[in-house]
Amino acid sequence: MLRRIEGLGWGLLGALTLAAWAFLPASHAWGLGLGGLLAQGNLRWMDLYFARIFRRGTARPRWWHHALYAARFIGLLGGVAAALAWLKVSALGIVAGLSVPFLAVSLWGAAAALRRSGREASAGL
Repeated sequence: MLRRIEGLGWGLLGALTLAAWAFLPASHAWGLGLGGLLAQGNLRWMDLYFARIFRRGTARPRWWHHALYAARFIGLLGGVAAALAWLKVSALGIVAGLSVPFLAVSLWGAAAALRRSGREASAGL
């Protein structure tokens, strides 16, 4: 399921970035694209981390597992800071790009709820 949400996120990022290039200034489009790349990468690393931690037969997490999890946030912070300071992209574009995984999860959940309610509504027929 998470892979499908991730794929939906990549599709949304591409569509939103193309729309931003068509209708917004370049700094906003670059910000949206870079923020989305950072957010999708962050989601992927989170998936890898939790897959490793919750795998059957895995011993209790050690301190360095938690250090790697924290390093993910430091990397995200560094990427956002670099995009804002050196690349001079729009902060609003970065924020919009960082919200792409949230949008993908929301759309996936809404679609799942609609599929479920449609199945329940047609079950009585």
